[in-house]
Amino acid sequence: MNRPSNTFGCNTCWPPSADAAWETLKSLKTDIELVDESHFMIKIRSCTKCTQQFLSVFTETIDWEDGADPQYWTVIPLTLEEGERLLAEATIIEAALSALLGTRQSLRHDFPKGSEPRSYWSRGIAIGPHD
Repeated sequence: MNRPSNTFGCNTCWPPSADAAWETLKSLKTDIELVDESHFMIKIRSCTKCTQQFLSVFTETIDWEDGADPQYWTVIPLTLEEGERLLAEATIIEAALSALLGTRQSLRHDFPKGSEPRSYWSRGIAIGPHD
């Protein structure tokens, strides 16, 4: 996929390049942590310039042999209604996510064991295995 939809965000928080979007994620404000475990985190974050909200999902599995833990992120823009719904359904968050955001364009950042990290455009939300 070449470029994210212009429907969400601004050029600062949702730029054309997946690599640039990944770098921008570091500057987004964390609004709330829905899940905060060492190997599984779900946050709602927002752009300080345009207030666009994003859902950020991080998963990691432990590599007991040499410590190169595979890590995966998915970042997807939210409508205001979706953000409010996720806050209301925080106790059943994984099911709510799968039902909510099936085909919307999302940013993925994968860092599998033995490989270089890679940022790319995808669709929907991915909740990978986690410990």
